[in-house]
Amino acid sequence: MYKPRSLLRLIEEINTNLYLPHIQRPFVWSEEQIEKLFDSLMRSYPIQTLLFWRTADQIKARRFMPEVDWEADLHTFYDPIVSQQGTTKTFVLDGQQRLQSLYAIFAGGIKREPNTAALRAYFDVTGGLQPTDTGVLHSLVWSDVPVAPNFYRIADLRAKDERKNAGDLAEETNEQLDLVLKEADADRKARQKRVRSNIQQLVSLLREDKHFWVEELDGIAEEYSYKKVLEIFVRVNSGGTKLEASDLMFAVMKEAWDEIEAKVESVVEMLRSSTHLSFDKDFVLKCLVVAHDRGAELNANKFNSADGEKLLEEISANWDQAEQAFQELTDFITSDLHLFGDKVVRTYGSFIPLFDFLYHNPKPSEINRALMRGYHYKAQLFAWFRAQTDNIINALHTRVGKAVALFPLNEVKSYFEERKAKTEFVSSELVDVRLRFIILNLVYSERFGKSPFNVRFKDNEPHIDHIYPRSTLANELGLPTAVINVIGNYRFLGASDNLRKRAEKPASYFTRLKAAGIDISKHLLVKAYADDPSKLLVTQSAYDAFVKTRLEEIEKICARVINPEFAHLAP
Repeated sequence: MYKPRSLLRLIEEINTNLYLPHIQRPFVWSEEQIEKLFDSLMRSYPIQTLLFWRTADQIKARRFMPEVDWEADLHTFYDPIVSQQGTTKTFVLDGQQRLQSLYAIFAGGIKREPNTAALRAYFDVTGGLQPTDTGVLHSLVWSDVPVAPNFYRIADLRAKDERKNAGDLAEETNEQLDLVLKEADADRKARQKRVRSNIQQLVSLLREDKHFWVEELDGIAEEYSYKKVLEIFVRVNSGGTKLEASDLMFAVMKEAWDEIEAKVESVVEMLRSSTHLSFDKDFVLKCLVVAHDRGAELNANKFNSADGEKLLEEISANWDQAEQAFQELTDFITSDLHLFGDKVVRTYGSFIPLFDFLYHNPKPSEINRALMRGYHYKAQLFAWFRAQTDNIINALHTRVGKAVALFPLNEVKSYFEERKAKTEFVSSELVDVRLRFIILNLVYSERFGKSPFNVRFKDNEPHIDHIYPRSTLANELGLPTAVINVIGNYRFLGASDNLRKRAEKPASYFTRLKAAGIDISKHLLVKAYADDPSKLLVTQSAYDAFVKTRLEEIEKICARVINPEFAHLAP
């Protein structure tokens, strides 16, 4: 049965009786979502009910964040005393995002950056006339210092203004605004009315038992076992704000292996920080279930069964082996592929067979690394994983998920040839401008063993730059876009350098760089031009000769990297 409960009571119960169970995922709402929740409440829109579970079982209890910190280490919020057997506590099964948002608005704050002062919520008591671009009538301002006189700090309702009723607070606010705002009588009266209405609604939201409805599963008075509550949790969190597959799987895993989320999060952090790619928990879990012969599909039922318990036992027993494979995958991405970001990755699914191979074949030889590199670029360039990704991963598991002498690139190719996909690099691939980031990354990686700039510098990810400036080719030679925008005329340039670069003639520009001791060969590739950049004349014949010669060099590099099977698997 649903019962009304005031927000004031809910806030007072948070971290004293009301906690988050360890099956809950982290707080994920954005500032915009927090603001829209507040706006909905100010408009008296319904925001769905809350579902709680009262229990004295030994369940890990996590405190709500006093201030929302999206970078917080959630493991520091677990309360060992509340978690123990025999301690009565109430857990939030459905409503964490809403309650944490409201706690931040009415009692705490947010932190936009770690180790900074908390920002408190203010709202415009004169607002409500015109919606913002996002459709919000009652917007929030977050600040660590007082804002304009018409902005009220919402937390004051539980502090200095806790004993004031809505009428007195509105009257006091209007009197203060009357002193600072220059208004006509009609405008002043309209504003005073809005202030009274807004403050009345704000006070009502906090103090009255009519805005929030709670259903509580009483696991002390009735039979609500952990397993039964877990099933309820999975169901209620399958709608609304969608959980990732990994979040639902963690819910059923934690009864059997309480440390898995921390281990998986640690791997995700390693992958992200080292590779600058957007790996997530779903990726790590997929790698684990595939390597343990359970298929790539992620769903809660995969762990909520007798076989699921066995799978968890296997993952736990083999964790050191898996962790090493993740580390070797990280090393391969950074040391062999030199990927700098999402621009050079069309699909993340292709990395799972690489993990699968490394899990069963640790410490790959140089030949294997070359074959793995060829597989990676084929998968990215030919979009091998653009559809039915799980089915493809499962099929490749039968080929790479076992101990073998060499990475089975030919077997992998045969599988994709049966699916009518491309499997070998040819020069026509260089014409596709969608692949230019991937191709250039390959070229720089192969020729120089690294990216030609440091992407760790803020805002210095690579831009595509024309060696012969586009404006020069168009204005002086009258060349069409299709002749200007070709891989033979492209190079990488750090974003910050690209902003400073002028439309200087290539002969002058590269001669100047060479005189300054800069290695221009990494950009020009062809030795004759790197030795003597004065050859880069702005004539039709000189441009055609440069592009043709450089394109031939790029083609040789790509063929060697993308088609390693012809060198390493030849009879």
